[in-house]
Amino acid sequence: MEVLFFFLFLISYFFLAGVCAYYAQILFFSAKSIYRREELTEIRSDVFRILLDILESGGSLTKSSILFFVSAILIWLWSLIGSILGDAGPGALEHIFHAPLFFLILFFSFPFIRDGLTNDPILREFKPVISGLILGNLAAATTHYGLDRDIFFLYLVFLFLIQFPILIFLWSREPIFGMVFEEKRGSWEEADDWGEPEPQETADEEDPFGDFR
Repeated sequence: MEVLFFFLFLISYFFLAGVCAYYAQILFFSAKSIYRREELTEIRSDVFRILLDILESGGSLTKSSILFFVSAILIWLWSLIGSILGDAGPGALEHIFHAPLFFLILFFSFPFIRDGLTNDPILREFKPVISGLILGNLAAATTHYGLDRDIFFLYLVFLFLIQFPILIFLWSREPIFGMVFEEKRGSWEEADDWGEPEPQETADEEDPFGDFR
């Protein structure tokens, strides 16, 4: 039962992060100020594009997907150690083993790893791995809170507050604490405002039909 709930929350948070990343891109990380109604309501294809970008970060859908799910599962197994060693109900061990230690270590060590592995293809696998660590941690924490109350609710909220915003910045290719994890490619987010008036013809432009008017 716990495995089922874990994967249910993992997939749900995966899609939720995709939706949040989409709205963050068009509302906060875009130069646009005018939006079409379809941009705000018909988001399915754009959300799937964001999610596919995560699972194809390394150039291989299969490899990146495996890294994502393996990272998430390992975090869930790690959290189980706290549940096994700890007592029933919230305790110190449960909270320690639900802390996002692996995410924080990888996150703050990435600049040094990048400097040591310049232009190495393995750097492109950072996004699916850290995404798996974050979403796996949140899914495991939600599962254990819902089934066993192994952690306090405020601690679960704390895990969301420190990890989910970073995930949105990462998926949006935005700098995080001054660190650039992935170069931002030119895309529709950088397009001009929708609804801007078309430029008018200037008086200096030659009118081929002027002699017949």
